[in-house]
Amino acid sequence: MTPDGRRNRRLAVLLYHNIGPLIPGTNRWLTVSPASFRRHVRWLASQGYVAISARKWLGYLRGECDLPARPVMLTFDDGYQSLAEHAFPILREQGFSAVVFIVSGLIGKTNAWDEIKGDSTMRLLGAEELRFWARQGIEFGAHSRSHADLRKLRGAALREEVAGSRADLEQILEREVCSFAYPYGFYDAEVRAAVSEAFPLCFSVDGKLNDVTTDPLHIRRTMVLPLDTTLDIRFRAARGWSPRAGLLSMAADVRNRMLRRGPYE
Repeated sequence: MTPDGRRNRRLAVLLYHNIGPLIPGTNRWLTVSPASFRRHVRWLASQGYVAISARKWLGYLRGECDLPARPVMLTFDDGYQSLAEHAFPILREQGFSAVVFIVSGLIGKTNAWDEIKGDSTMRLLGAEELRFWARQGIEFGAHSRSHADLRKLRGAALREEVAGSRADLEQILEREVCSFAYPYGFYDAEVRAAVSEAFPLCFSVDGKLNDVTTDPLHIRRTMVLPLDTTLDIRFRAARGWSPRAGLLSMAADVRNRMLRRGPYE
């Protein structure tokens, strides 16, 4: 129990990026098919999980509200336009909400941070789409202005990336934005300090569960992979990570290292 008598709920936060068909030239590990995503959401709903928003979690931490018996949070980084086509309608089918972290300086444009690495171009959600889906229950958080590695910025430039992303979104949505996700999951002490000045909640990429003792500037998320089954989702929702997916990832790493070294090294 919490000090004020509420039950201490444990929260898994699932991290997705793109939901849609795999586009050649993009990072395949960041794309989950609509069919797989539908299975994930339907399974969660069938097991009594209730999707909550970042704002709801903040209210719980502040003692302003309680949570359902089986809370889960679905988050999406980057704000690809394909979410409006594939993910949001599936969420709406099950009455689920989600939190989408937006690169505010590129709203309605493309994934410039990936394009410079040679990845394929993908459209990002536009301002009208943000406003429409916010009215449908999707919550939007900030993901910096340009998807920069914030550790490489200091002083005013860092504050502009962080606090500026909140200002951009609040101007578009005409409502308070309470959450931020570190681009690439990277941060250091100065980045953390800049985020703490602008946001009460910040999300990382470390796969574990959260409760009232979790650092609100380091909310842990478990990243859903393209080949995840409902068994993986079961583990991620209950434990904050999937042992099956972890073993597969380790095997893939070993295989890739062997291929790079060659058979006689």
